[in-house]
Amino acid sequence: MPPVLLPFIIFSNRHEIRRIDLYGGKYNLLVPKLSNTIALDFHFNQSTLYWTDVLEDKIYRSITDIEVVIQYGLATTEGLAVDWIADNIYWVESKLNQIEVAKLDGSMRTTLMAEGVDHPRAIALDPRFGILFWTDWDAAMPRIEAASMSGEGRHTIYRETGKGGWPNGLTVDYEELRVLWIDARFIIYPSLSDAIYSAKYDGSGLIEVLRGHEYISHPFAITLYGSDIYWTDWHTNTLAKANKWTGSFQQSLSLSLSLSLFSASPSAPNPCAAHGGRGSCSHLCLISYNQSFSCEVLLLCTRQLLTYCCFIGLLDNWWSFSFTESRQFLLYAGQTEIRGVDLENPYFNYINSFTVPSFTVVDYDASENRIYWSDVQRETIKMAFINGTGLQTVASADLPSVHGLAVDWVSRNLFWTSNGNNWKQINVARLDGSFKKAIIEGLDKPQQLTLYPQLGLVRLEDPQFFRILGD
Repeated sequence: MPPVLLPFIIFSNRHEIRRIDLYGGKYNLLVPKLSNTIALDFHFNQSTLYWTDVLEDKIYRSITDIEVVIQYGLATTEGLAVDWIADNIYWVESKLNQIEVAKLDGSMRTTLMAEGVDHPRAIALDPRFGILFWTDWDAAMPRIEAASMSGEGRHTIYRETGKGGWPNGLTVDYEELRVLWIDARFIIYPSLSDAIYSAKYDGSGLIEVLRGHEYISHPFAITLYGSDIYWTDWHTNTLAKANKWTGSFQQSLSLSLSLSLFSASPSAPNPCAAHGGRGSCSHLCLISYNQSFSCEVLLLCTRQLLTYCCFIGLLDNWWSFSFTESRQFLLYAGQTEIRGVDLENPYFNYINSFTVPSFTVVDYDASENRIYWSDVQRETIKMAFINGTGLQTVASADLPSVHGLAVDWVSRNLFWTSNGNNWKQINVARLDGSFKKAIIEGLDKPQQLTLYPQLGLVRLEDPQFFRILGD
């Protein structure tokens, strides 16, 4: 007879990941020496652990060795969920306010939802029915939302209508088809107590499982096995256990904050099984409602990625063809991030988001698919490919207050302004930072630059006037 697989809990105290067997209480150290692990999940069929690190802004996995799954374009990934049927991974970005999805190895990454996603915190899946749930801390309307795992049919299943509310972790009861979540509202309103709730997948049948217990002072993560719920508490550093219907408290252990409980995952047919997991899609196949599927467009679908983006013939044979031109997108930056969005769908991130500590200005070189930007805090100019790789420092000396930056795509040079006490000038260098020199000095307050390479002209913005400078 095959060995009986007993359920176990995997939990993190931010700096290490451990396992504890539900029956017997045996501890095992799985991953030591971590920076700040917040979310984790486990692919039971593949015996693979996935986790996020919000200090390093990366997603990792461990099969035999530790691998980086997502290395670029992350900022505070606080929720993570594995689709064990179609072999995809989903995560929420609390800082970038979006939900993303990729294959388990990080390939075929795309933005699933961003419009109206205000402050997502936790995420859970039921791939058997193609349902995705997530919590949102939106101060104006704390809520729990649901959609298909392909992003369709989005709707709110629970909305906090009372005073405050902070829906934190959530989990799925696969047997009862219910969602359970914890509300950490005490942090916002100390006069109110935290609680654990349960509702059916459609939001009906709401019950309050437990409220005001000494081990619910700031609940963070929750999971379930059989008739019992398990949750971690940030303040008490405990793992607690109670009945999922009555809230009858049973025990607590001194542990930590993020956790998942794992036993054999419920099975269902995979509508994306054909063609190596792509179904009849040319790229990313996502499970949707009613055992259907949806095909998603990838980030960076340009002529440089023909293998993923440009397949025709969706049966047994595949042929690739080339684009005559790349897709257009809008490149813009906020205070701490750079994004590129599709012009037709502004909530679709065409490129991976870049997080920068103190940004001022950005430009793009289409011929090499590179982004250039200035970092005024570190007084540097950096560049990277739009997929996040190839990060380099172009210039790092004598760079006070760079407010103007422009790529000359004809002569392959980079221009920028300096507006420090001792440097008020326009500088130029090769795109790799070599042969740097000042070309115009003694300016007043040089700000933005615009280039006209075909005419050999530079347009300089000054608070008092504009200048058009020739070569």
